[in-house]
Amino acid sequence: MGLSDTTVKHLLLLLNFVYAVLGLALVAFGIYFLAYVTYSVSIGENVAGGLIIGLGVVIVIIAVFGCLAAIHEAPRRLLIYVVAIVVLILIQLMFLSMISHGTKDGLSGSINEGFEQLWDAERNETGALQYYETWLHCCGVNNAEDYAVIHHAVPKSCCIDLKCVDSSSIYKVGCKSQFVEYLDDRLLVFKIVCWLLVLSEAVGAFFGWLLLTGLKNQDRRNNAGWM
Repeated sequence: MGLSDTTVKHLLLLLNFVYAVLGLALVAFGIYFLAYVTYSVSIGENVAGGLIIGLGVVIVIIAVFGCLAAIHEAPRRLLIYVVAIVVLILIQLMFLSMISHGTKDGLSGSINEGFEQLWDAERNETGALQYYETWLHCCGVNNAEDYAVIHHAVPKSCCIDLKCVDSSSIYKVGCKSQFVEYLDDRLLVFKIVCWLLVLSEAVGAFFGWLLLTGLKNQDRRNNAGWM
């Protein structure tokens, strides 16, 4: 026995409430992402944060629209809602692909360029990487040997507790790889929320279509009854 239109309607309202909550979570995460990465090596991180906020806002708008369409039982609005959900799923899959490949490739090379610019500044004036070295517990762009190449002494920011006692107290990992790993860890939250949304939106699109066809069938039965 199939689900009644009333049951489908209530399930659709519940799913859209979940979409709205997850959309607001994306907006909050995007704001946190932009606020926390104060010193960015490129505009790539800012673009990623802006896209996450934009996606969250769009999801909330579609969720509200879906609730109104279900409450009013408006077939035309439900059709628009189902199409919007399908398009949203495709956009989110594209975002997931961009994020997954972007962090591995240095957000389309912008992080690579940013660290190259920082290292060029380091050649002229010591301390260009100090913030990242202290924050991420790293040394140089690739490793501590970078300083030997440009004939600079290893700075205190490369050492544990800012004390360069011997080689064992120097951070071994480069700042570029540490920064990419940091971004990937933060964007893992985005990936999890996005996948939850994609799966639930697929179910929502199905329920939206069920309600739409149910309303159309009901209209046909009502029209047939007057004949």
